[in-house]
Amino acid sequence: MAHSRRTVVARDLFVGTSSVVTSGLIAYSLDGPTAWSLGAVAVAFGVVVFAVVDRSTAGPYGLTAGLVGSILALTAVLWWLVPGTPLAVFPPLLFGLGVGTAANRLVFGVVYPLPEARLRRENLA
Repeated sequence: MAHSRRTVVARDLFVGTSSVVTSGLIAYSLDGPTAWSLGAVAVAFGVVVFAVVDRSTAGPYGLTAGLVGSILALTAVLWWLVPGTPLAVFPPLLFGLGVGTAANRLVFGVVYPLPEARLRRENLA
């Protein structure tokens, strides 16, 4: 089933927004402090990762493995940098990935056209 360009943009913006909201809910439910300053690192990471995913010609298994592996690596780094409970890593991580997803889609989807590799993957090219 082919999607429209508008559907791709709306879906990615929804995923980014829901990640940001979820990060706030997790942070609110934690007892200890949350290291929001590491969210800036996660935002930069999210923008780069999702820009690479948009332009990759790898198949779905390669993209999934690369995305999961890179997110796990960032989680490990943040876990090492954040003192206290390991759960304190998830709010800045989700916040960064959500903002990265939404920012990438706003730039490449709203301001500029969707990348060709993403169009082919969504059967829009």
